[in-house]
Amino acid sequence: MILHELLLFISMFLVITTLKTTTYAQPNCTRVCGQKTVPYPFGFSDGCEIRLKCTNSSDFSRDVTFHEYVVQNVTKEHLLVILPAKCDRPYEDIRLFNSNNFALTSRNGLLLENCSEVLNDCMLSTTRVENHFNIRQCGSVVNRSMNCYSQDNPDRVEFLDLRRLEQARCRVLFSSITVDINGTSSQSLPVSLEFQLLELGWWVRGECSCDRNAGCQDVVVENRTVGYRCNCNDGFEGDGFRAGNGCRKG
Repeated sequence: MILHELLLFISMFLVITTLKTTTYAQPNCTRVCGQKTVPYPFGFSDGCEIRLKCTNSSDFSRDVTFHEYVVQNVTKEHLLVILPAKCDRPYEDIRLFNSNNFALTSRNGLLLENCSEVLNDCMLSTTRVENHFNIRQCGSVVNRSMNCYSQDNPDRVEFLDLRRLEQARCRVLFSSITVDINGTSSQSLPVSLEFQLLELGWWVRGECSCDRNAGCQDVVVENRTVGYRCNCNDGFEGDGFRAGNGCRKG
């Protein structure tokens, strides 16, 4: 009788332990693409929270891509995407970069063509931009003009407001510039420029599910909370998510 009760207790203990383990287990998600590994919540299979693509490149290696665009880097807050200069990319492609888990950050300067309104918001002159990209290679199109759209951001708003851009009715999304600004005023000078690079802010949808040693950061787009990110506390390192690697002592 005592042996039977002991075996029953051990069985119940194993069931409870298994339930606890599976509750916090990572989903079935492939995070490796050739020689590259992406952190949670990104991956390349159906079980991943935010899915990217793993594609063959021309040099027989593997590229991480977002739609058809190559991903240069994934950070704790951003996805950096290469946006090559292209003379006939439709403006509507901009909607690829504003989705359920992504939005364009305010550090982007968008280079556009064939707009019904003049947009010269960037600190760089359009002449300098045209010279850098050698716009003449696009051909002699009548009334072709380069426009640049960015956002004066004294309040350090994270994401780019596209409402005024939509009113300009541009037809071509030519490329982009990512700008680091030294200071907060409109007179501040850029400290670095990255041509043909697009910065996207990312988030996980739903209620906060961070490691106990991490803080939860709400992500707000156009005054609406769309999701969250997890950041490990000082002295800890990791992705910060309970479903990921969590946080461990650094």
